[in-house]
Amino acid sequence: MMISYETGPNKFHCRAASIILHNNKVLLQRLVNEHAWFIPGGRVEFNEAAEQTIEREMLEEFDVSILDRRMVWIVENFVEFADRRIHEIGLFFLVTLPENHPIYKHDSEFAGVEDGFIHRWVSMDKLDDYLIVPEFVVPELKLLNIHEGIQAGVKHIVNRSVR
Repeated sequence: MMISYETGPNKFHCRAASIILHNNKVLLQRLVNEHAWFIPGGRVEFNEAAEQTIEREMLEEFDVSILDRRMVWIVENFVEFADRRIHEIGLFFLVTLPENHPIYKHDSEFAGVEDGFIHRWVSMDKLDDYLIVPEFVVPELKLLNIHEGIQAGVKHIVNRSVR
């Protein structure tokens, strides 16, 4: 059972996501019929640690196991739409995958194992050319110190947006 509930037009969920960097690019995904890109991940299941969630999601979406992970962001994400409001708690991990996995061989959009998603490696210097949600992702990705390893500590982010 996912940690998610709805009350009228209000929705709450807990999500865990994997920030995957390779050759100065980040892996993003979008729903097949949507334009907005986001960091791969999924909803946390009841009684499942966020680290287990990203492991499960990476296996479901890409058939790949995570070698290493480190939490870098805890996000309180509040999004208002004309007809509903979403409150999301997001747990974001910087993730290392096996170097020889086929996921790294793609240079254009590609399908993963799980239906319904399109994936793409986006160069860090081209992030502004894409519609990436939530809005904090692009500036925060640019702040990650890719060349000197993983940033120290975990950053708490409160994001509020109206769409």
